[in-house]
Amino acid sequence: MAQAAHESTFEVSAEQYFKAVADFEKYPDFVDGMKKVTIKPGETRADGTVESVGHYEFSMMSKDMSYNLNLKHNAGAGSVSWTLKDSEFFKVNNGAWKIEGISSGKCKVHYSLEVEFNFSVPGFILKGIVKGTLPSMMNSFYERAKKL
Repeated sequence: MAQAAHESTFEVSAEQYFKAVADFEKYPDFVDGMKKVTIKPGETRADGTVESVGHYEFSMMSKDMSYNLNLKHNAGAGSVSWTLKDSEFFKVNNGAWKIEGISSGKCKVHYSLEVEFNFSVPGFILKGIVKGTLPSMMNSFYERAKKL
C-alpha cells in the first residue's frame, strides 16, 4: 500500500478552493485521466457534513477503471474525506482534504491519500506515482479555484 500526504499554500480563499474540491462532477474538466464522475445525493447531518456516494471513471496507465467512494464533506470545516466503497481495481482508496483559511485570499491545503491496487504494482512505482502526482494534482484544483 502507498501512502502520501502533501501540504501547500495557495493564493485563493479557502472557500474557493473548497468549491473546486467539492464540485466532484466537474473533475473531468481539470483532473488528468478523469472521464466521468456521478454523485448520488446523500443526507446532510446536523453538523453540516454531507454524506454521499461518488462513482468515478478514469484512465490510468492506459487502463480504464471505475470505482465508488463513500464521501463526506463539510464546507464549514473545509474538509472532504472518502473511503473506498467498491472497485475492481482498488483494494484501498482512502483520503482527505483539509482546507484552512490563512487570510481573505489565501489558504493552506493538506491532502492525504492511501491506495492499493488489486493487481500487482511494485511498491516503488506505486509510491512514485502517488507522491509524484500530488503537487501537480493540487495545483490543478488551485487553477480551477481561481476561476470560481
